[in-house]
Amino acid sequence: MRAIRLYINQKLAVHEEVRLADSIRHHACDVLRISKHSPLVLFNGDGYDYTGLPASLHKKELTVRITGRTRAGKESFLETHLVLGVLKSARMDYAIQKTVEAGVTAIHPVVTERTVIRFSGKSRANRLQHWQNVIISACEQCGRADLPVLHEVADLADLAAVGDDAQGYFLDASAGQTLARSGHESLKKAWFVIGPEGGLTRSEAGQVTEKGFQAVTLGPRILRTETAAAAAIICAQVLWGDMAGRTDPRAGEPGTE
Repeated sequence: MRAIRLYINQKLAVHEEVRLADSIRHHACDVLRISKHSPLVLFNGDGYDYTGLPASLHKKELTVRITGRTRAGKESFLETHLVLGVLKSARMDYAIQKTVEAGVTAIHPVVTERTVIRFSGKSRANRLQHWQNVIISACEQCGRADLPVLHEVADLADLAAVGDDAQGYFLDASAGQTLARSGHESLKKAWFVIGPEGGLTRSEAGQVTEKGFQAVTLGPRILRTETAAAAAIICAQVLWGDMAGRTDPRAGEPGTE
């Protein structure tokens, strides 16, 4: 029986019992239909999976006894940052979900000249919480035990220049060079700027170029923004990360406790 993975925002330790919040209990019991014999894996973002079994399973309470701890070992040694123009709701959710599955390290939502959705005050906080929940759900599904960092919504104009330890790219359908032929055989950190529906304006493309970002395409076909976001992270993982079977020479074997 495959273990069900659940994110718990609290400290976890082997041989201890943890009471799950009502929202998590509802999801586990009423949606996933776990039983008292269902194997569970809890994680809290510290890089470990905590195995366990229900210790008490009631209509209004679910506690789990933690029986072991294993380093998940699902993080890529390639650090990837996605600077993404805010999209309409479902498309933004898709982009976040799929880039998390692909191994993105951090997501930076930005407002650009062509951004349709605007946030302020409570609506901004609610949207950020919603995106955080999308990240958590994607991590539960794909086996990651480290949550990618979700940054506050910012203006594209405030984007910092590419650091000396990284390579920056922005997607431009008219660029004469593909990501695969961008001239880098190995990278440790890559940044991608992807505009919203309609892409970056000419002025914005000039701004990010001045900050050290290189214009590239992903191929001959025009991709929707949410597709392009996922494709960019996947291509980077294949070229320089762990999707081509490469291993991180700095890391040892995942340990079990």
